[in-house]
Amino acid sequence: HSLGKIFFHQNNVDRAISCLEESMEIKKSKLSEKHMSLAETRHLLGSLYIKKENFAPAVALLKCALVAYRGSRDCEIMKSDVLDLLGGAYANLGETDHAILSYETSLKIKKAVVGAESSPSSNVLMEIGKLKSSLGDLDGGLAAFKEVKRIQKIIYGKNHLKNADLLIQVGLVQDRLNNNEMALRCFAEALRMRRKLLDKNHRDIADALVHTGRMYQSKHDHFKSLGFFQDAIKIYRESDGNEMSQDCANACRLLGLSQIASGDNENALHSLEKCLELREITYGSESEQWAEAAYDLAVAKSEAGLDEDAVVLLDKFVLLQKSFENSDTETLSNALLQLGKIYLEKGRVDNAMVYFDEALGIRKKSSDNELGVSEVLFQIGGVREFKKQYLESLVCYEESLKLRLSVSGEDEDTADIVSRIGEVRRIRGQYDLALENFTLALDMYKNTVGEAHLSVAGTYHSLGYVCDAKNDLQKAMQNHKEGLSVRKLILGGDHVKVAASLDDVAGMYQKQNEHKKALRCLKEALRIRKLQLGNDDIEIGKTLFGMGIIFAAIDVDDNEKAAECYNASLEISSRVGSHPKLEAQTLHQIGCLHAANCSYREALQNWRTCLSKYREGGLRDDHYMVACTLGNIEMAENVLNT
Repeated sequence: HSLGKIFFHQNNVDRAISCLEESMEIKKSKLSEKHMSLAETRHLLGSLYIKKENFAPAVALLKCALVAYRGSRDCEIMKSDVLDLLGGAYANLGETDHAILSYETSLKIKKAVVGAESSPSSNVLMEIGKLKSSLGDLDGGLAAFKEVKRIQKIIYGKNHLKNADLLIQVGLVQDRLNNNEMALRCFAEALRMRRKLLDKNHRDIADALVHTGRMYQSKHDHFKSLGFFQDAIKIYRESDGNEMSQDCANACRLLGLSQIASGDNENALHSLEKCLELREITYGSESEQWAEAAYDLAVAKSEAGLDEDAVVLLDKFVLLQKSFENSDTETLSNALLQLGKIYLEKGRVDNAMVYFDEALGIRKKSSDNELGVSEVLFQIGGVREFKKQYLESLVCYEESLKLRLSVSGEDEDTADIVSRIGEVRRIRGQYDLALENFTLALDMYKNTVGEAHLSVAGTYHSLGYVCDAKNDLQKAMQNHKEGLSVRKLILGGDHVKVAASLDDVAGMYQKQNEHKKALRCLKEALRIRKLQLGNDDIEIGKTLFGMGIIFAAIDVDDNEKAAECYNASLEISSRVGSHPKLEAQTLHQIGCLHAANCSYREALQNWRTCLSKYREGGLRDDHYMVACTLGNIEMAENVLNT
């Protein structure tokens, strides 16, 4: 026993345990169960087991020691110490109620022996506050912390590290109560104290930096949170050396999340990859900790366009979550939703639907999850729309809208749903209903995100398409010009979205037979696209095709400029090779130019090639463009035969 105590004081835990275990076996064979000497050995050995995180055997030893101490009136301090150790062991075993009971019994003894306003009493109260908070008894936790504050002020004054520790605990409770401002004040004051009283690279400063950064992150002030996380990581790395800790991994994760929100995807990937690497080293790649980091990294990779990497991580995350005893169903449904979105973007709608359906099933099982269900229904509506199942799409969109309005009212996401309903109705030819939807969506966008927003610009153009379909060309032109103005205001004059707006305005001028104005718009769109996309992008080919049509309309007797545009467009579309429809349309128009000059043999050659390209693009003979080309071929053949 004495040797064990010496090794204990030398912090040689393994040798101390070996000596004390041997001592205990000898004493058990010679002494009664309640003998004080045996109790002391069990007491000391139990504390060492706790150091080695062997909590269950520690509890058994400490309970035996406590029974022996209770038989003696001279062992109150010893009882209190054993109860403190039991409280810590129970807490680590997840037996929080037993832990609280042990600490509360210890507190009674301490109050009687050393006084209520003593440091030992304050320390135990702190543990009771932490445990009550962990059980969700936040008021009980705050009451305990309030008493700790009163005692510590008497003992230590205002500026003491104990007060900083208390502020961290109070901040954590306020955070759980969603009192973010109060939590931020607590963490910031704790940080100030620790910086004043500790070495600049002390880990406690890093911990306070992380807590403060989290609060700014929760306020969506991501740029401000970055500095706190970066400073914390520097301290952890200085402290950890080559063996970086999980504290550092957690800070890397939080930094990565703020970097994503700030649009810094490149650095976000680096931070989250580091977190995943550290968690794999410590916990392995089948752990809940690894899964959490893998999900965050997958989202970052998807944001960066690295969809294949994202799918691998998300698939692994889904499998792991389904294998865990306590699955995080909320994040699982988010992962399934993300997988569905990736597959939908790739056009693999059947795969997307499988994931959306599973996500919907999970979210419907959760109570008070109207927004979550609405989100998935919106995506399913998108799949139905993609598959041209417009009635089914409307059902999904309208149910999604109903759920969202019941919870959040009119916001940007609600406007998105209303806009999609309008688009489906436009496609179905329900122009009056579509006009109502787009008008409502426009008002919602203006009320929630302001007039200078890309969604506002897009909705103006949608209104333009509907007015055009209703043959109200004046209102259509007005809406397209509004969309162009908003995009120019936000994006400047050299953005490809501005070029798309110019296309719409040009189309309206063309319908009003103002061909020169239409041509000016397309020339400006062509300049923008060449600046941003280069000379060989398919969008350049489409713009040249449109210019060719206008040149042909401006001067029906001189088609040289029209032919020049068509040939330039054809060169691009045939070289790119993935746009047979554009190639076919261009060949059709070139054929028309030849026919206008009575060169029917050349016209026939272009129309026949055009027909093969339409069929290559999947168009059937009853499609109006194919039918038109077939009619032209028949006409040219008749002319040549006669």
